[in-house]
Amino acid sequence: MLVAEGLTSVLLYDIMQSYQFFTPVPPFLAMSTNVYQPVKRQEKLSVQVADQLQSSILANELKPGDRLPPERVLCDRFEVSRTVIREAISILEAKGLLTSKGGSGTYVRAIQSGDVADSIGMYISAQSHLVSLEDLIEVRRVIEIQIASLAAERATPEDVEELEQIMAAAREAVDDPDVFAVRDLEFHVALARLSKNSLFEILLEPLSDALYKVRRLASRLPGVTQEALAMHQNILDSIKACDPQGAASEMAKHLEQSRRVTLEGVRKFQK
Repeated sequence: MLVAEGLTSVLLYDIMQSYQFFTPVPPFLAMSTNVYQPVKRQEKLSVQVADQLQSSILANELKPGDRLPPERVLCDRFEVSRTVIREAISILEAKGLLTSKGGSGTYVRAIQSGDVADSIGMYISAQSHLVSLEDLIEVRRVIEIQIASLAAERATPEDVEELEQIMAAAREAVDDPDVFAVRDLEFHVALARLSKNSLFEILLEPLSDALYKVRRLASRLPGVTQEALAMHQNILDSIKACDPQGAASEMAKHLEQSRRVTLEGVRKFQK
């Protein structure tokens, strides 16, 4: 049977080779002779152990504060060496899922929003050759217009008061580009909190950090801080009026202005 199948494959290949003299071989016919599949490398044992422990943590089977079983117990359960277990724990510690306390053991760590934001920030910094300034501005635009709309729907009087305090601090820094850039970003991160969706703040904060340096450059351009301050006030007025469409519209105008002056500042001042 195997011999017959082998001869069939050889004959089919010969027919296809002859056929190519007259017309290109259709892709589906050419692929039919490829009986091999790409070889998949087996992952390291430590990675496999880490994946299983991670799945238990994410499924809440292992909860924050839970202590992992001793190494010898984990070795027996996974049928691996202590070295493998230690490597797996190191992988999960690097991800922020576990923490080791000397003399006490290894515990499941609660994942903090700051951990996620830090990871996104590190990715942006490490991939700076792939993530352009225009990319950051584009993503920021998509996120922040929706943030402004939701903030106008959901902001409380206390939230509005927080924005007004940030605005007051920004007015005092209008002649100091470096400090104004900080107040500028504080305003935008505060809006994300006002949306009452914690994911927006997690996503926006690393973008803002990545843009801080170029925002400082933009703030050195004549009249830019005053212009930004006026646009922030327009956004705040729309939020106080509980006007989601108005807030989104004002944010769109502000982000276009921010894009223009940021690119201009980079061209003029960045060495």
